[in-house]
Amino acid sequence: MDLRQLTTIAAISIFTASGAFATKVACVGNSITFGYGLNWDEKTYPQNLQIMLGDDFEVGNFGHSGMMFHKKSNESYWTSPKFKEAYEFQPDIVVIELGTNDSKYFHDGAGSSTGYNYYAYDSKGYSRADLLDEMKKDYEALIDTFAHQPQAPTIYATLQPYANNWDWFITDSVIVNVINPLIKEVATNKGVQLIDLHESFNKPEWLLDDNVHPNANGAYELAAIIAKSIRPASGNETPANSSNSADISSSSSANNVSDNEETGILHETTALKTYTGDVSIFDLNGNYIKKVYANGSLDIKIGHKGTFIVKAGRNTQKIILK
Repeated sequence: MDLRQLTTIAAISIFTASGAFATKVACVGNSITFGYGLNWDEKTYPQNLQIMLGDDFEVGNFGHSGMMFHKKSNESYWTSPKFKEAYEFQPDIVVIELGTNDSKYFHDGAGSSTGYNYYAYDSKGYSRADLLDEMKKDYEALIDTFAHQPQAPTIYATLQPYANNWDWFITDSVIVNVINPLIKEVATNKGVQLIDLHESFNKPEWLLDDNVHPNANGAYELAAIIAKSIRPASGNETPANSSNSADISSSSSANNVSDNEETGILHETTALKTYTGDVSIFDLNGNYIKKVYANGSLDIKIGHKGTFIVKAGRNTQKIILK
């Protein structure tokens, strides 16, 4: 994440109860995002992601079961009401988790209980090459549709996780050899960020018995992978609305400040002089460092000197820690 993208995150549009503006995250996807197979009292990955990112973020679940990114599919995400809802959400960050169902085109159907693949590209009048070319253009268009919104969101494309269910015409070999290379090629060409779920979301015990959908533990682990990509230093940290007394110490006077090369102290920046609420600290590359709770003037221990970005409410400020 560069400084321009950090500024985008600071160009916030939802005011939360905590007094901070929220960065909106749209989770675009299929049944893996939707939370297919989870019980009512089990959290989906977007619900877990909301907890992990905290009150500075508003996470929306725009998953729709069975959807493909291929426009001409009878199960196309482009015709789903969730696509319109995701667009109108005006997200600052978009996570695209689509492609598992697109793999159905390339399954021969021989191993399924029906022995026939309704989705097969040749039954639709396509050559394999023509279909792949069209699918690439559709994935590019999906990225562009969000990228060209006025708020210019940061976009993450995900390589699809392991999935293998022959009765649903889903095979992991197709995901690995056809779908994920397509997604990676498009994402690279478009310059959007890539999350490799196939590499990271890799434990069988995280899946339901259908070998496709995350169980409750899997939904948590999936959210942790994505949270770490959005805020690299945070992972699955304590939710943002809780303060950590080890991170901050009150100060009433500038005389309390000492320059310390081992523990740099950020003291009374403009952003903090009258601000009460969550304060986020980033490095100049936009990498998240930590979050603390401000109640007026504070000393914040960073751990090393350097130049940082402080985001406090609407105020985004560069500061130098000596």
